[in-house]
Amino acid sequence: MPEVHLDIDSAVPLGLILNELLTNSFKYAFAETRPGVVELKIRQRGEGEYQLDYVDNGPGLPENLNFDKVSTLGLQLINDLSRQIGGKVQYVTDGGAKFTINFTTRDVRKNQD
Repeated sequence: MPEVHLDIDSAVPLGLILNELLTNSFKYAFAETRPGVVELKIRQRGEGEYQLDYVDNGPGLPENLNFDKVSTLGLQLINDLSRQIGGKVQYVTDGGAKFTINFTTRDVRKNQD
């Protein structure tokens, strides 16, 4: 991962999102005895704009999952924290679970209000 400098108002929610994603992978995706793989990428898309990609090789979530109407606490937390950092969760099942979150820094979010 490249070195990324984020403000505390972006770094803390992002850390909580990553903690929830990793916890879900270890709890659900890697429950079988086969080795689990997690890929984590973050890249800068523009000034104060970033993209986080999180992929695991587990069975994935249901295809018809609507992140705006999730009922589990963990997925609600991921969704709410993503909105807190100016982002939206995109999810696909593609040989595992793939989450993409585009988010912005505090300065960008302040200027959008």
